[in-house]
Amino acid sequence: MAATPLCEAPLAALKKSLRDEFPHVKSSHLSEALAHSLGFRTYAAMQAAMVGPEQDRPFALLQTQRFVERLKQLGYEVDPEFDFEMTILTPVPGVVSTVPDSAYDIEYKTTRQKAWRNLLVCAVNAALEQKLFTLRPGDNRFPDKMRRGEVFDFVLPNGLPARGSVSDAGFNELSVHAAVNPKGDMVRAFNGGFDAGDAFGTTWVERERGAWMQSSDSSFNCRKGLLDHLAALQVEPMGYGDRGRVIM
Repeated sequence: MAATPLCEAPLAALKKSLRDEFPHVKSSHLSEALAHSLGFRTYAAMQAAMVGPEQDRPFALLQTQRFVERLKQLGYEVDPEFDFEMTILTPVPGVVSTVPDSAYDIEYKTTRQKAWRNLLVCAVNAALEQKLFTLRPGDNRFPDKMRRGEVFDFVLPNGLPARGSVSDAGFNELSVHAAVNPKGDMVRAFNGGFDAGDAFGTTWVERERGAWMQSSDSSFNCRKGLLDHLAALQVEPMGYGDRGRVIM
């Protein structure tokens, strides 16, 4: 998938690119399908959500399946090879990739991998919701504090308390840590482990070459009784990918 901020200019540029790709589709129908791909029921609903300063507006994932589904509902045939990631091979201003080449080699198969992925997606989502940063390169909204990490609290979908830490990792990357049933501010430490909470994991968020979370469960610690609960969470990234390059 690709992602776009909910702003007029990138959406207009994206629609222009789609009109070149689908010259037979009515303009109004392209608008409806585009809105549907971004998670909205209608174009009007998307327009209503586009409020506030543009630099604060969130990114939304362009879901190819939803786009194709809506066009088919409107009576059009769609090339089965179409994919939003392919449309940005010719860059569309403001639209970013969420799928690096390495993403196709990454799968979350084991309970441990799923638990790590869900915890860190929840943490990154919470930091975005709390406006600690955006997915734009360099757009940090938290105090640097010598890269010690800005601590924030959130609640997992299953009701468990969690604490996160975000710091600037350089090169427009962010270092994000998360702990469940947290203990103090040990979540700041890269090797926090069980001193940070009953589950602890780390990741990096790429914002220069695209927007995605780097995949690595090598620094993941989790109490046995908590592992299945974390693996069972249902959570999706808010405008970024969850399969970046593997950190060895």
